[in-house]
Amino acid sequence: MNNENDHDQHGTLARPLKSIQPHSKTRKEKKSDKAMINPEFKSNDVPGVARGTPGDLRTDRQALVSGVPDEILRQVFAFVVFDEDGNHNSTDLFRLCSVSHSWRRAAIEHCLLWIKPLPIIISRPHETRIRNLTLHLRLYLDRSGTLPISFDLTILARVWRKGTVNAMITGMVQALVDHCHRWDKVRLCLPLSFYNDHLSSIRGRMPLLSELKIDTNLHGDERPPDDASEFHVGCFADAPLLCKVDYDVRYAFQGAAIQPSVAVHFDLPWSQLVKLKSDAPGNTSYYKTLESLPTELRELEIYAQIITKLPTEDQRTLPNLEKLVLRALQISGDILNHLDTLTLPSLKHLELRGFSTTPELFDKVLALIRRSQCSLEHLCLYAATGSASSFSKILALSPDLTELYLCAPKADNLEALLLDPLSPDPVLPNLKILTILDNGMDDVTVDAAVLNKVAKSRTEGLGKSAAHGMVQALEEVNLLCNDPEMLQRQISSFELANTENPEYSRRVPTSFEKLAVKASVTFFAAFGPLRQSGVACLVLKKQVKVNKLLTDLEHVNLEGEDSRILQQRGIPYLLAGVGASDGRIPGDSLFRFRSRAGKLCKKWKPFLVREAHPYVWSHGGKANASIRWHRSLKDRDTHSGH
Repeated sequence: MNNENDHDQHGTLARPLKSIQPHSKTRKEKKSDKAMINPEFKSNDVPGVARGTPGDLRTDRQALVSGVPDEILRQVFAFVVFDEDGNHNSTDLFRLCSVSHSWRRAAIEHCLLWIKPLPIIISRPHETRIRNLTLHLRLYLDRSGTLPISFDLTILARVWRKGTVNAMITGMVQALVDHCHRWDKVRLCLPLSFYNDHLSSIRGRMPLLSELKIDTNLHGDERPPDDASEFHVGCFADAPLLCKVDYDVRYAFQGAAIQPSVAVHFDLPWSQLVKLKSDAPGNTSYYKTLESLPTELRELEIYAQIITKLPTEDQRTLPNLEKLVLRALQISGDILNHLDTLTLPSLKHLELRGFSTTPELFDKVLALIRRSQCSLEHLCLYAATGSASSFSKILALSPDLTELYLCAPKADNLEALLLDPLSPDPVLPNLKILTILDNGMDDVTVDAAVLNKVAKSRTEGLGKSAAHGMVQALEEVNLLCNDPEMLQRQISSFELANTENPEYSRRVPTSFEKLAVKASVTFFAAFGPLRQSGVACLVLKKQVKVNKLLTDLEHVNLEGEDSRILQQRGIPYLLAGVGASDGRIPGDSLFRFRSRAGKLCKKWKPFLVREAHPYVWSHGGKANASIRWHRSLKDRDTHSGH
């Protein structure tokens, strides 16, 4: 840089940095500094650089700061400002600039440090904030020289509609547009009309743009002025290096996520894309991508209420496609028939997910795998309908599968996952994560007892097979339900399956087991509606019965009982909800249900934790739960404490 630019740069940077310069110390503070030096230390016990008075330390510090060559400083600065993932830390950058004049000069002249401005978020029509954001942006644009720049720009639609600061916003955006030839990785969250009105001039002027992410606000634009049913954005069509695109326009227009009345189309260089993720109500990006025959495409994710248009019936081979995700309200017969036209030899990740599908799903997926001769590692299917025979064949052709997601699987499909560790050709020997969605669609409810058998066959039932590396032990089972009550009943069914063996069933239930059964039924009836909707009615006869059972449980000594019986019946789950509830508990004023439930859970906790389960339940949400298995008996004590 020339001297004139250096002078301007120092002046521009000095102003925003004055606020973070260390204040000069008073005489009293300097005296306090001297008092902080411990007289008990001998000089030989203190490192040489730290010996002497505070004044000496300042002198040594200045010598250290000024003695480092600029080239080394710049490398150190780059390590400080950017983490291993390439994320930029603006705070650390300005701190480095405030250390000394030489450090400030070295930082200003190192353009690499200024290629990522802070995310620009305009969420309110605040003039001072927008002015400061603009100054900050221009500072980075000037300091970054001619290097590629990456930025994140968000303008909420409600601010733009208000119109009071639109001139200031337009000026800021124009500063970015003037440097569009340097755009590299860009994320934009703007009103859709903004693209055509203020970014149309960037078309054909982005030779370096490589990654683009487009989002829309929750409260989007109003409908197009001409009440059109389609909206086109074409400013990104000519970008020779653009290879990764991710856009979500579900909320582009008000009410569009509920009733998609306007289809949004982007013109992109489809044939050169490597990764595409698209989420739109009426999605045509799948059609446009496949029609362009993108030979380098590796990941394709399409999310839509309806995939409105499918490619022609011509056979297509996508040699490098590793990930294909199609999610819609319904995986229709047209989509499945389209699979017959694809050959995907590199496919590893396949998701065909919707609320319903046709019975041919397994047959079509099986044909795709056979034709492509691919080996899947991740598979997600709607499994309520379909041929059990084809499903078993899919599993047999996927020995590398590590993650399996099944929506509403029938019992025979679950049983296909049972593992025989002594088999010379075990099914899914590398499976680590199994996710089951129990949404009750098509009147199919997951059989938790069968799920228990599958889990046991892949954990406790492995014997020495896993130790010899022949079969991967299952690490996690995720159970997803529509509501908390369904989830808890499934957890109870899963746990009760542990007791369903001939020896256990022939014995006489203990009084504690009988009490747990009665309490479970009564508590679910009394408190279940409370957990689900927050509302429950006072029925005095029912509350008296609850009080009697709660009193009986309070008198139980778990020292001599199997506390897992309580978990199997879901009693701690219900009482914990009552104890933590801040709403109205029917009968609480008479029987103090809330405080008693909380005390009982606290009393039970040590016993519930200590039981030597080979697995642990954890809740990731009101209707989601996961089971994670301990890898060894030693691990049980560690995990049980969570």
